[in-house]
Amino acid sequence: MIQHISIELGLDDLSLLDLREIDPPPALGANLMMIIGTARSEKHLHVSAERFCRWLRNTHKLTPYADGLLGRGELRLKLKRKNRRARMLNSVGASDTSNTDDGIRTGWVCVNMGTIEDGRIANKDSNKYEDDDYVGFGGESSGVKMVVQMLTEEKREELDLETLWGQALGRYTRKRDRIARAGEQRPSQPETLPSSQESGNAASTPLPVA
Repeated sequence: MIQHISIELGLDDLSLLDLREIDPPPALGANLMMIIGTARSEKHLHVSAERFCRWLRNTHKLTPYADGLLGRGELRLKLKRKNRRARMLNSVGASDTSNTDDGIRTGWVCVNMGTIEDGRIANKDSNKYEDDDYVGFGGESSGVKMVVQMLTEEKREELDLETLWGQALGRYTRKRDRIARAGEQRPSQPETLPSSQESGNAASTPLPVA
């Protein structure tokens, strides 16, 4: 899949983030793995996301959801409206200098591939969500939730998802290590036996007569 994203789609600077150990899991789901890639332009971003979703459906029979994706028809319609507005403003000697969102430059498409059941994490903690005290977003899952983040270069620098998720993983790792150290340092509590006086009092207590 990474080869397809890099070679066939042409996304640059691919990063793979393994977030399967974060507990409680993030809002995107448990056992999360994330791929981040940079598109060369806004058009390249949407074309790549659309082709990637089509490839997942046709080749792997998945049902991905692309948040922020503009289809070819929708993008063409919005560009036509934008060009028409620009021509109208030029005809009266004005120009559009507003910074409002035109609905075209999203800069970011999040492709959620869903849960890949065959890619379950293979270690002793793979069943850590089977307990009744499961806490977190989403449901329990033994598979891997795959998400591909496609961004333009400007949007990727602005969001800096690698640092954001790296800090989240670092906080969980430090918390887990603190809990482990506290468990190792806690002295074992010996079983308390009743004193001889308490035993004698218990023995001398008369039993009720039926």
